[in-house]
Amino acid sequence: MTRPEPGLSATMEQVQALGWQAVACPMLDITPLAAVAPENFRAVLVTSANALPALRDWPRDRLVVAVGAQTAARARQAGFVNVEAAEGDARALAVFCRARGITGVDVLLASGEGYGVELARDLGVQRVEVYAACKREALATEAAQALQGGRVEAVLLYSGKTAEAFREALGAEDVTALSAVRALCLSEAIAARLNHGEWRAVTWPDPLEQLGPAV
Repeated sequence: MTRPEPGLSATMEQVQALGWQAVACPMLDITPLAAVAPENFRAVLVTSANALPALRDWPRDRLVVAVGAQTAARARQAGFVNVEAAEGDARALAVFCRARGITGVDVLLASGEGYGVELARDLGVQRVEVYAACKREALATEAAQALQGGRVEAVLLYSGKTAEAFREALGAEDVTALSAVRALCLSEAIAARLNHGEWRAVTWPDPLEQLGPAV
């Protein structure tokens, strides 16, 4: 389980409910930045649940457009009542917003440092960085031992930066072990960042659906 909190604990519970043993191996450290005032924005776009704490002062009836269903669920848990969801990645979010006219300078994209630049330009919206995501340089001890011991069936990857951090943290022995492991990616864009030849299989979307019940 490579995703950081928020989301790591909930995803681990879902994996365990399918009958698998879940091993936490967050590959990013998330640091919230300053909260954002709602001002005159008619809508806010969020590409990660990590952006939601920065919206704590926003009216709960303001439109929130989330990158996917899981981020939308987190927005509803935070109290937002007017939430829409795209199909899981920035490309899908852009298509969703253009089709509904959710574009222009009165729309805000709340993103991480270095994220969402092309999306904001594409939609003509304003963009603000509300969290920092720093890569971890090593796998969690339990995860490294499980990978080297041949006890890993799959690695769940929920962002491109997470996928990059995971690969960069691997030693030669770890890379060899990937040949017996599936990479389960949230989107095709994440899968495109992987060297498919290193893995037993690379699949997308919906890592939990691809994982399936343990047998």
